[in-house]
Amino acid sequence: MNYIINNINILYGNDLELHKNKCLWIKEGYIYKILGQKDIPSDVPVIDGEGKYVIPGLIDLHVHIMWDGSSDPVKTTEEDGYEQMIIRAVSHCQDYINNGITTIRDIGSIDDIAIYISNAVKEKILKGPKIIASGKTLTMTGGHDPFWARFIDGKDEALKGVREQIFKGSEVIKLSASGGVYGRTEGEKATNAELSLEEQTVICDEAHKFGLKVASHAIAREGILNSILANVDTIEHGHYLDEELITMMEERGIAWIPTLFVYRQIASEEVIPDYARKKAKEVTDIHAQAFKNFFNRDILIGAGSDAGSPLTPHPSLLDEILAMYETVQDRRRVLKTATVNAGFILEKEVGQIREGFIADFILLEKNPLEKLEYLKEIDCVYINGEMVKKQGYTCDGSESISVL
Repeated sequence: MNYIINNINILYGNDLELHKNKCLWIKEGYIYKILGQKDIPSDVPVIDGEGKYVIPGLIDLHVHIMWDGSSDPVKTTEEDGYEQMIIRAVSHCQDYINNGITTIRDIGSIDDIAIYISNAVKEKILKGPKIIASGKTLTMTGGHDPFWARFIDGKDEALKGVREQIFKGSEVIKLSASGGVYGRTEGEKATNAELSLEEQTVICDEAHKFGLKVASHAIAREGILNSILANVDTIEHGHYLDEELITMMEERGIAWIPTLFVYRQIASEEVIPDYARKKAKEVTDIHAQAFKNFFNRDILIGAGSDAGSPLTPHPSLLDEILAMYETVQDRRRVLKTATVNAGFILEKEVGQIREGFIADFILLEKNPLEKLEYLKEIDCVYINGEMVKKQGYTCDGSESISVL
């Protein structure tokens, strides 16, 4: 694989700086060079980019690929068989690449389904985005999201639980540090801490020893605090973040995945189960205020949609991006949450158009820094340098040069 796309405008590097009338040289699935029009070598195939805008492939850091995004996904999975859940997850893979989302992080799936889907993509059995999957969530007995939990109580079980997920092939470890708003009709409060500091510390120490990151579902203040002290890598949701907690996150390099859109959905729609809608209403304003207060702090903020959750279909990343932009009207910095920042959070060579990075990118008709809704106007999507979508149809990588 060796080709050049010329006549394009690139949002380059970690500042998404606009470089006009450039050429992108792809070699062996990586971005080899950024060239001027006069620097194109004569012996490399050239594709006309027709003046389009090239941006990094989008990254969604919080999804549940086997959920259906209906008003009550738990009910759906209770009615589905195991095979149906797998088929649903496979179908969602195509939805992601069709919308320019080239990497997702799945943190919570029944029977570790997302791990199997991730492996199928790696083995090229299935076409889809890169999937970084946790499989089951490490949760206290009776805790948040019991339907895909590996229940643990105490330090010994915490150690065994994290080792089990590593053995199964998890590429990130998910834990529940607090209750949530959806999933259990009773016996759970979003403002309650769940896994203890000691349990979380064991999980983090063991995961980090094996080179894996830890994502913490943490809404309640005490749950967030325990996760920070345990050295998790990302706080998911983080409704009750405050000045003290944010300062601690800055000092420890802990990232934040706010997931604003999903809680607005749960709080606002009558079709949502009553228990969940009531709890969401109690925390949505607090959540929005935390995001407004702390977006400009010295922490990495990554975009995560929680797609699959109630009324949050696959994909919902653009909805999350627009929800952020409603509060913080800085298109460049908001777009970075789903590209540059997300790549840094994952510590992978994705999320940037830069030499040496994996060639995951999108060709757009217009510049999304002028209007974020232009992210919908996708012409082509490439993963590992191979075209996986062309406007109007999907294709396999063998067509990546000839169809343009």
